[in-house]
Amino acid sequence: MADIQNATLAGGVAIGTACNFMLRPFEAFIIGSFAGIVSCSGFNFIQPYLKKTIDLDDTCGVHNLHGMPGIIAAFSSFFVLLGNTPD
Repeated sequence: MADIQNATLAGGVAIGTACNFMLRPFEAFIIGSFAGIVSCSGFNFIQPYLKKTIDLDDTCGVHNLHGMPGIIAAFSSFFVLLGNTPD
């Protein structure tokens, strides 16, 4: 259940930057799905690795829910902006 909640929140964070552009539903679906996958993999694999190696305990999931999806949002808004430039 926590994975579904993380994926939902991460998708909203990732699409929040590019939401003021004219996006097709398929583009929003791809961006949100990719952010959800990255967030779930970070929650299941990266967070335990960081805890084991450098004793970093992210109790609120800031890295998985806001950090990585925020970077995805920056790149996706850049590519959406490039795709929406007039010829």
